[in-house]
Amino acid sequence: MAVTPVHDPSVKMRPKVRLVDPTGVGPGIRPLGLAPRPTTLQGARLGLLDNGKKNSDVILHGIARILNEEFEFADIFYTRKHSGAMPPRPEVLTELHRNADVVITGIGD
Repeated sequence: MAVTPVHDPSVKMRPKVRLVDPTGVGPGIRPLGLAPRPTTLQGARLGLLDNGKKNSDVILHGIARILNEEFEFADIFYTRKHSGAMPPRPEVLTELHRNADVVITGIGD
């Protein structure tokens, strides 16, 4: 079996991938705290953040309809991101913060 040396220019290097631990713990990173959780959803204001992909609005509105039957939300606020590949713009987050006590975000496709 032949072993190709790493310094061989004919060997294509794979791009590096940065892995992120979703629990907020990683090398050199301090743990992140979770936002406070409401004790009940009854009468809360629900925010829906659509990521802009096909059918995400259908999924989010369906979830909201089911949850609203049980929790009778005071209001349901819907907004959409400008891109499914990018984080929400600051003004979208400001509106969610102003109009919702809890937020559900989801994707479509």
